[in-house]
Parts: sequence; structure tokens; C-alpha cells
Amino acid sequence: MRKLFILTIAFFLLIFYSNLIASEKVENYKYLKNLIFGYNSTKNFASMQFQEEGKIVGGLKSYKKAILLSGILPGAGGIYNGSFIKGCVFIGVEVLGWSLYFTDNSKGKDIEDEFHLFADTYWSEERYEHYLELYRQQYGKDPTNLTHELPEEKTQQYYEMIGKYDQFVCGWEDCDEWDGYSSKRLNYEDERYQSNKYLKRALTVTSIIFVNRIISLIDTIWGVKSYNDKIRSENVINLIPVKHNDEIIPSISFRLKW
Repeated sequence: MRKLFILTIAFFLLIFYSNLIASEKVENYKYLKNLIFGYNSTKNFASMQFQEEGKIVGGLKSYKKAILLSGILPGAGGIYNGSFIKGCVFIGVEVLGWSLYFTDNSKGKDIEDEFHLFADTYWSEERYEHYLELYRQQYGKDPTNLTHELPEEKTQQYYEMIGKYDQFVCGWEDCDEWDGYSSKRLNYEDERYQSNKYLKRALTVTSIIFVNRIISLIDTIWGVKSYNDKIRSENVINLIPVKHNDEIIPSISFRLKW
């Protein structure tokens, strides 16, 4: 379910980014075409609106570049847009997240290796099978709690089952056959719990890293749009018809603010 959610988000973001960049290209292309071919006569120029919407002189931020930077390092796109503090926050979350991930994952794996060695030393499948055989000889049937079967290989499931389920308790070296108590099993389960705790924490951190990247990308796109909208409103080039000697002459005006 988690993988499906991630793939769905990535798919819709890809479509959104593509449409955003494509629409920007179409807008620029249409403007360039009109500038070159749309006003090739004073008659056509005179028939247009008195002052067309202004066009940017320069200095627009690139969606492609901002998205690429944010994809490489969350927050880099924000710094590119001029949001230095916000960009540093995203970078900080990314760096801290990966630091926590590697720390917790390493601890979890180390403890996992320890409890695997502990189980290989103090739990024996032969001892467990011997107990079952004695039970059959005494009662003429299998124990009633035989609800699980061990894998043939020592997989993750194997190491989970020998500690989790009561039916395997007699495989532990110190098991009391009368009451099924084993202190080694309890120690083993505690180590397994500690390992799983660190590994689950590492997995949670990866989710936080993913969310941070998504928010960073969205913020980057919004930042580019806001920056470009501001530039368009301040630094523009306009096509204005000017009447001279009873003729309409195309003129260009610039407006720059700083």
C-alpha cells in the first residue's frame, strides 16, 4: 500500500510538472509568433487592443532548473528561487533524516545479527523434535498447540517464530518441560523487540524524508510561479500603437522596476 501511494503521487506530480513546463513553452511561442508575424502591417496593428498585456524583459526563473535542483537536493530549488531560509529548512530535514535513518538502521541490523547468533546457539530444532517425539510416545498424539510449521531455511520468519510462538519453546536450551518457561526465550524476544524498534523507526524516517521531498517540490514550483509573476508585473515590454502623421506606427515601451 505504501509503495502504491508513493507511485501514485509521483505519477501525478510528473503529469503536473510536464503540463506546467509545456504551458510555459506554448505561451512564449505564441507571443514570439505574434510579435514576428501578427503585427506586420499598420492596419493589423491599429486593430489590436490599445495596449497589449506586457511581456517580461528578462530574469524569469526556470521551472526545469528549479525542479531538477529540488529533485537532487530538497531545498536547493527554494534557494534558487530566493527563499534561502526555507530552502535551508528542507535541506536540514533531508540531512537529519538520512542521518537518523542510517543510525537506526545500523543499530537494528547489529542487534538482529546478535539475536540470530543467540538463537543459533541456544535454540535447537533437534531438541524441539525430540520433545515432540516424547509427547507422542506419552500421549499418543501431537500437542494441541501445533499451529505453525518452521521454514526449512533460517529466514526472517524462522527467527520470528521460534521466539514468538509457545509451541517452539521446548527448543530452547533451558526450557522447563513441565511449565514451558525459558529465560533465554524471554531474553531473545527482548533483543528481537529492540531490533524491530530501530528498524521500524528507520522506516518511519524514510517516510518523513519522502514527504519532505514532496513538499519541497511543491514549494519550489509555487516559488517559481510567484517569482515569475512578480517579475512579469514589474519588468515588462509592451507593444503600443502611436499615431504619427495620420499613421499608426508600432512602438515598444519598456517598464523596469528595481
